[in-house]
Amino acid sequence: MKLIIVFLLLIATATAYTISDYPSFFVQDNKFKAVYVIGEEAESLDVVSATEISTALAKYPNLTITIGTSKLDSEITDIKTYNAIVIGSPCDNRAAYDLQGNPDPCYKNLGGSSGYIELYSNNGRTQLLITGLTAEDRYAAAKFLATKTLTSLNTKQYIISTNTGSRPPFFAQKPNNKTKTTQPVETPKTSNETVETAKTQKTQEQQIQQKRTIEPGPYEPIEKIPEQKSFFGKILRWITNLFT
Repeated sequence: MKLIIVFLLLIATATAYTISDYPSFFVQDNKFKAVYVIGEEAESLDVVSATEISTALAKYPNLTITIGTSKLDSEITDIKTYNAIVIGSPCDNRAAYDLQGNPDPCYKNLGGSSGYIELYSNNGRTQLLITGLTAEDRYAAAKFLATKTLTSLNTKQYIISTNTGSRPPFFAQKPNNKTKTTQPVETPKTSNETVETAKTQKTQEQQIQQKRTIEPGPYEPIEKIPEQKSFFGKILRWITNLFT
């Protein structure tokens, strides 16, 4: 019975946390115990964001940082069983996607030119999500977490304006369907020979133009060419940044 009461108290305490309590909800016996989770297909800047957060912990006195606590999202079966800092978009980080409740489309909860800091509590564990549409948006949120005073942020979500110009895909520019009205132009009378010559030239020009152009179709987001991803490469760069 006592163990059950203690467990319930721990859960109640965890759910009462806000961003203002960072990093205390990850600290046990003066040791920072949280896993950094980066998307396997994420941009390298997300690794830089994790490094930014990790190195900034040095400003907290008597806090020991455990080395080797970084993972790729593909290594995580259930993010809700970890104390973790998740960095990434729900579109390229499975852990972020799970924390946000499997949004459809994946960018559903994200606005343009914004970085997000979101706090979650699950199964007696705490997850801190750094997210945004682009890696630049996420870096701005990570930088804010690392450098700013958080004591007044008694909330579980905080949005940072990033001025990156990022926009959700559904705001992509669509073709303008408005038709222009012009005054009819009177054409001079020409001989049959002149007309036939003009038609031939126009046909030839159209054939050349068709070879040079591609007819536009319905809008589809342009798929980014993924960077070459390497788990060991990411971790090596990460560790190098930590000690340089």
